[in-house]
Amino acid sequence: MVGIVEHFKKGTFEEKYWLPAHNKRRESALFRKNKKLLRDDFGAPCWICGATTDLEVHHVFEWAFWNALDPRKVTDILHAIEFYDEDYTARAKEVERLRLHLAALAKSKPIIDSPDDARNLVVLCREHHRLGLTGIHTVSFPLWLAIAAVPITNAVLTRSQLLAAVARVSAIDQELAALAANNYQPHRI
Repeated sequence: MVGIVEHFKKGTFEEKYWLPAHNKRRESALFRKNKKLLRDDFGAPCWICGATTDLEVHHVFEWAFWNALDPRKVTDILHAIEFYDEDYTARAKEVERLRLHLAALAKSKPIIDSPDDARNLVVLCREHHRLGLTGIHTVSFPLWLAIAAVPITNAVLTRSQLLAAVARVSAIDQELAALAANNYQPHRI
């Protein structure tokens, strides 16, 4: 691998997207309840860096898009990404309570039918939620996932860490593509 060097790449992209008709955004009672449970009661840390302060709760599938989404497809994709895997839940203050809550949700409601369902929410610190260059609202999803996948030691990424991140993002991308190819059935034209 002679001649391979680390470097920065600056990318610019413009997004134009359609938003389905939806009610005015408000914080629902279910969102308030789940935000308190995940962040405050169960002590779930930032999904990216493990921070336990300055925490916010993010909708994985955005609230404004919800009316146009297929709940089965949403559920399948969230299973593929698995934000609440054993490694992540083990970092919560109330590990067993968090795991029991999620298991009870999966049993009572196997299909996620609300954007405010706890399984569609992820705890993030302010930096990884809204700040430029690191927040899910400010960078592309593949780059954000790469940020999540690379462990940082002394604020320097090693080649092996970067390769591990690329492999993880590639595996997630392949799994989602396979899921879409096998399970997706258009429900509107």
